[in-house]
Amino acid sequence: MVSLFVLSAPLAPAALVLGQWDANNRTSTGTFLGATSGTNAASGSAAGYGQSNPPATFSSVVITGTPTDPGTDLSGTTYNLAYTVNPPLTSAANKSIGMSFKVPTTGMAAGEAVKLSWSQTVGFRSSRYWQLLATTDGTNFSPVPVGVGSSISTTVNGFSGTSAPFTLISGTANVTVSSTGLIDFRTIGLNSLSPSSTTAVALDPYDVSFVNNIQFTLPTGQGFENNANFGFAIVGAFDPNYVGSLGTEGLLSSVAGTNSLDATNGYNRSVGSGGSMRLDMVTVSAVPEPGSLSILATGVAILVAFRRRNHCCPKSHS
Repeated sequence: MVSLFVLSAPLAPAALVLGQWDANNRTSTGTFLGATSGTNAASGSAAGYGQSNPPATFSSVVITGTPTDPGTDLSGTTYNLAYTVNPPLTSAANKSIGMSFKVPTTGMAAGEAVKLSWSQTVGFRSSRYWQLLATTDGTNFSPVPVGVGSSISTTVNGFSGTSAPFTLISGTANVTVSSTGLIDFRTIGLNSLSPSSTTAVALDPYDVSFVNNIQFTLPTGQGFENNANFGFAIVGAFDPNYVGSLGTEGLLSSVAGTNSLDATNGYNRSVGSGGSMRLDMVTVSAVPEPGSLSILATGVAILVAFRRRNHCCPKSHS
């Protein structure tokens, strides 16, 4: 009798969303009402890091978010918003200005890791580099320990120009998150984030160069799991090859990769205006530890190879 074995790899459990911010619950400038969904959303919060709350005026101008946002642009009282963040001035210290998010990671199962994911876009005079920071006490932030980052290359739509009428542009935006949490964001052309909706006129649903589902998975055993005081931040960072204390030459623009000495395409935050960054769909999830998934996949591959070998090459009997 011949037995037939059907072997299938087990599916990875779905991620448990602990907190997610879509920015749609903002009601006025400087107002943060916490995370909008997730098992621990009620205890979530968002705020400016190293600066006052990032601006996002609501009464007359609606800063739209990524099309993946569940909110609807200018439909009654439901809006599709994003957090707008002022990058650091050229006089700011490295990794000192950005935005922070806090949510408890309680309720995680054994063997799970904390994964961060978000949608992001930057203006052409915004910073090319951003750094992930994390906290285990809710107060003191530091660069994340070595984890698992992501690399995304995607076609996006945006606008060029610094004043109306804007020109529609499209191209490829590239985002790489290193194992140390350094975010390298290269936008398309002279991407401008200025176009926005008003309470009377809706903006066409262009994604304004949002890159979606950027990810970083934190290592386990560092105090991030089941922590009531967990939080992380995304802050402007210097060129990793720059040696110095000020951003005049350390901060690079996202389009040309040049510093503030380039008056045309370089970093332009020597004063209070110039460049911006937006965040949407910021999510903290509990996922299976990457290392355990790798071991599981390897074990399945070995078992599949073993069964195929026995099936294809049966032993001979005398």
